[in-house]
Amino acid sequence: MQRCEATVLLFFLLMPFEASAFEVSTLDYCYKEDDCNPYKWGKIFSSCVPNETKLHSPIDLGDGAVKTDSVLELHGFGNPRASWTVANIRDTVVVEFATGMAISGDWLQHKYRLVEMRFHWGSKTTNGSEHTLNKRRFPMEMQFVGVAPGFVDVEAASHHQAGLAMMGVFIDIGTEENVPFKVISDAVTKVPYPGDSVKVTPAALFMPGRDSRFYRYQGGQTTPPCLQNVEWIVFEKPILISSDQYLRFATHLYYSDKNSPEKKLLVENYRPIQSRSKHQIFVSAAVKVHSARGATQSQHAVFVPLLILPCLLQFSFRVA
Repeated sequence: MQRCEATVLLFFLLMPFEASAFEVSTLDYCYKEDDCNPYKWGKIFSSCVPNETKLHSPIDLGDGAVKTDSVLELHGFGNPRASWTVANIRDTVVVEFATGMAISGDWLQHKYRLVEMRFHWGSKTTNGSEHTLNKRRFPMEMQFVGVAPGFVDVEAASHHQAGLAMMGVFIDIGTEENVPFKVISDAVTKVPYPGDSVKVTPAALFMPGRDSRFYRYQGGQTTPPCLQNVEWIVFEKPILISSDQYLRFATHLYYSDKNSPEKKLLVENYRPIQSRSKHQIFVSAAVKVHSARGATQSQHAVFVPLLILPCLLQFSFRVA
């Protein structure tokens, strides 16, 4: 039997496609056009103007991080879920969560309720993670978004110090199809235009694996208005998906409206690396997962979700 080495495992059951009037991002900013790309965001959003005295994100991680014994705690990651929504919101694909999952840590001010997950990617020929690791940019980055207690959504929490916590997970390209990830890459093909959405029913969410090193720092949003009120957590090891699964993102999604005469692919939807001169970056490998009954497992255990046993099913990601 293979030893389970997964850092993150997503597993979804795809439900029938549903058209939706899902709220999408405005046309005030973009990634590839000359008049609205990340270097022009500051003309409309003053808080997006790069400034070495501010805590902007994303940044380069790796060298120079201070080792700590900080413990990241994950709550409700193995529990059954109601259906989630996968949607094209113009600047990314978002997975909107049902209630139940949260993160906390001995350095965090709050226990953050996870409300959504976002993706950032490159193109057919370029990589597109937002953070980099020792100057290396990965093909994709998956980001979980959590809000502090008392806030109903990301917008409300983003205006308050430490109102948001975000967890980034790198995605790299492997030689084999990632079977658990297949259903989400399939869902992406059903939401080509802004506002399109599809329902998925998650069987379990597996986070993280054995000896999961993560970086943490205080930073900001990587999309307008770029407010610097985010507690960032970024895992060091990537998950692997196939090139075909990656291309579902890079070739099937548009940021132009469905009725637009010009079809504009959503590619390279990442903000450039920002100065880290004012950031304090820490690295730790202590993770605990709280089960439905409140028991915990440390980073020295292999975490098995309640509804899926990836090791027994021989689902494994080989991480370089």
